[in-house]
Amino acid sequence: MSIVGVGCRSTGLEFDHEWFGIDRLEAAGLTPRQRTNLEVAVEALDDSGLGCLAPASNAAVVFGAVGGTNSAHHLSRALDLRGPSLTVDSRRASPLVAVDMGVRLLADEAVPFVIAGGVDLALLPDISDLRIPVPRNLGSGVATGAGGGNGICTVLVLQRTTDALRSRTRRYADIGGPAIGFPEADSPDAHIALDDPARPGGPPALDRGDEPPVLLPLTGRDPAAIHALALRWAVAIGSYRSLREFASATARLIPEPTRAAVLARDTADAAAQLRTLARRIAITPVSAHTTGTVTAVPLPRATTGIFDPVRTDHDGGTLFLFPGTGGHPRMGRALAARYPVFAAALTAAVDAVAAAGGPRVWTPRNGFHRTTPATRPSAGPPEAGCGRAPSAGSAVPASGRLVEAPRRGGDHGPDHAREFGCESDTSGESGAGDIVFEHSALFAFQVALAELLESVGLHADAVAGHGVGEVAAAVACGALSLDDGARVVVARARLLERAGEGAAAAVLEATLAEVTRLVEPMRADVAVATVDGPTAITVAGEPRYIDALVRRAHRRAIFAQRLPADAMPAAAHLPAIRDRAAELHDELTDLAALPPQLPFYSTTRPRPMPLLPDTRAPEDETTRTTAPPATDDLRTDAAYWAANAWHPVHLAAALESAAADGISRILEIGPQPVPTTGWRERTPYPEGAQAVLARDGEAESFLHTVARGYLDGRAVDWTALGSLTAPPPQRQWRRSDSGVRRRWGDDGFGAAYPVGPPPAPAFPAVEIRPDGTYVVAGGLGPQGEVAVRWLLEAGARDVVVLTRTPRPLPPGLTGMEERIVVMRCDCADRTDLATALQDIRECGSAVRGVVHASGETRLVAAANLLELTTADATDFTVLLTCVPSAAEPGAVRKLAAAQVDRRVICVEWEVGPAA
Repeated sequence: MSIVGVGCRSTGLEFDHEWFGIDRLEAAGLTPRQRTNLEVAVEALDDSGLGCLAPASNAAVVFGAVGGTNSAHHLSRALDLRGPSLTVDSRRASPLVAVDMGVRLLADEAVPFVIAGGVDLALLPDISDLRIPVPRNLGSGVATGAGGGNGICTVLVLQRTTDALRSRTRRYADIGGPAIGFPEADSPDAHIALDDPARPGGPPALDRGDEPPVLLPLTGRDPAAIHALALRWAVAIGSYRSLREFASATARLIPEPTRAAVLARDTADAAAQLRTLARRIAITPVSAHTTGTVTAVPLPRATTGIFDPVRTDHDGGTLFLFPGTGGHPRMGRALAARYPVFAAALTAAVDAVAAAGGPRVWTPRNGFHRTTPATRPSAGPPEAGCGRAPSAGSAVPASGRLVEAPRRGGDHGPDHAREFGCESDTSGESGAGDIVFEHSALFAFQVALAELLESVGLHADAVAGHGVGEVAAAVACGALSLDDGARVVVARARLLERAGEGAAAAVLEATLAEVTRLVEPMRADVAVATVDGPTAITVAGEPRYIDALVRRAHRRAIFAQRLPADAMPAAAHLPAIRDRAAELHDELTDLAALPPQLPFYSTTRPRPMPLLPDTRAPEDETTRTTAPPATDDLRTDAAYWAANAWHPVHLAAALESAAADGISRILEIGPQPVPTTGWRERTPYPEGAQAVLARDGEAESFLHTVARGYLDGRAVDWTALGSLTAPPPQRQWRRSDSGVRRRWGDDGFGAAYPVGPPPAPAFPAVEIRPDGTYVVAGGLGPQGEVAVRWLLEAGARDVVVLTRTPRPLPPGLTGMEERIVVMRCDCADRTDLATALQDIRECGSAVRGVVHASGETRLVAAANLLELTTADATDFTVLLTCVPSAAEPGAVRKLAAAQVDRRVICVEWEVGPAA
């Protein structure tokens, strides 16, 4: 077992009861220890990076008794945890027993992690040196919390070591044997013995996850929280080594009702976009007798990487739609390099295709690419799958490749015939031609992309597909195994190559009944390819009969137009494919059809759909447009896939049926948008249809999809997007006396906004050394008090305050007098400051950190501090400034930027840390 998160601080009276969903009366019944225990538990969960996985999980909470109320139950209720919620009472050893019980609970694989701890928790060795602001028995190496009774709340997050390694979570220590022990035989105080975390052997896995872009999700209880968070993060980001490190730490926080996101390319871009996001949220000033609201300000959107705050109110399911076309040679390169899950799934699918007798369509070095031309069975132009992305009005022929419907009077654009299938080599690849390569590549890519989406928490509630995409959909929902899906793809593509000699296609704006009457006299040579809507039909077949059908339609005042050559698929001769469909059926007779694990909306077999159309009269419109059932009486056997090769594609009917069943959002699982623009206007998904990837910027478009899913209320698993190597910025709680008021709008969406004095700054994450001395210059005004408290709560044991006018410590520092020394010194006087610093050094402690916290920004004092502490081995220097628009703070920031050999951080009093 491993400790992956730690929260620790002194007990206090302040409590953010609203965050935990506790009313004032119930909160008044909690003791200070219980209140602090709840907040520290959330801070420990933030530190662990498991907050994004907490809601609705089976995580357990075990607290040592700190009163009569079950505070563990309060935490489980606030986080919607479904695991055990326990409070144990074993007198002084209660926190230790709680941790020991947490270790035992993790023996149950159903419990993903445990939040355990309490007040005065003793660890051996003490891993919380940087967090517990109390003296320790350094000689014995044992934390004195258990025996001293000093009221320090410590909460740990425990996780199985194997799970921590899999989720790439930072580990503080391992608990190897029995949790509870005693440092000495005659000692009454128990402890928990810890081991250094064992590191996995071998070189670290290489990926390009640090390359841009990087997604920064934000979450808060309302837009005001997002506003404050964006401002703090805009400057806190400078305290981290990289944008990736900051994103990995902040993305894993506990999701809250209001969410926003920023997509950035580097640290400076992220800071700029976070500030822009904050400016979009206008806070209306109010008086004591009026109310205010938080609204989004419509600003010019020069940056496309900002997703404004929304309330998560996802309603309805998500359907994964697998199109039958859209491949290009660059697809998969960025995703395979960034995400090991995608690379592993892609490799498995490619291996399955090769085992089925198909080509090895992808290699890590070359991607989906072959170098010399292959011989096509048809002399026609390339299929749509290896051409340009179809535009609006696209229609899908039965072969599964989308055919671009012409736009009246429009330009069809350049011919992109030389795509991955059109630069291919079939030598040594089982005689595979372009269609086999293209379909196999698209199938492998779609299966891997669906697996990647599932790994990040964007789960499918149903699936659908057309053409070869329907095979990938069947694999995704469990109706086919991966190996059988690969068999279907290879056998189907070879059939299309054998039967797909010269053909043509046309698009008609007419009802299915009208088109059926037009096709009937020439049904042996022309067939309906797609039914995209009530009046959007595509037909395909022998070229001279297609021309005749177009003329017949014009005589009946029906719009009809033959598709141009650069949009024609090579294997679109549906009557020829229909005549040879029995070959595919015979090849797949031993196919094992499985029951789907998700609703599977068929575009091949609307109810009823005959297998032998020549033996019966054509169906009427109402029969042919009836939506297919999702799973009822649907077997994906050999007969089904033989029909898939030539039957019309009823995409619109399938999507309408899904909408009737509660599906409200569609994700198109493909390397680029294909049918989205074509059927968006004719389906019930005007706002819910979204392509997962764009042709250009594959990694960025994937993160756009993740961001939209996150804003839509999806439980994104951020652990799949990067390793956790640093803690997030300190959580800012709302206190009852923080000057925050609340106004509830007519829709019940609360918006909090600040009134009164500005909030305290968010200080950076720094290392505090227990043996060092920390200097706070500028006195004990509001800024000085906050700076001193920050250092003490971070673990400092010796803080020296330099002030021109010594005075008693403010009430906020009560109980901390033993660790604070106040010295008279005017920091603007260089001689006086040099003398004071020399007196500090002569006391024997090294100056490890300096904070300039003057009530007014004083450039001279800041310059003196930087100059006179140059020789000290300081870990950081923090310069507090006032509002960013002031002139003198700007000069201070320039002064800080000039210190290239030192870590100097400017902290804006109203915002937070900035590098």
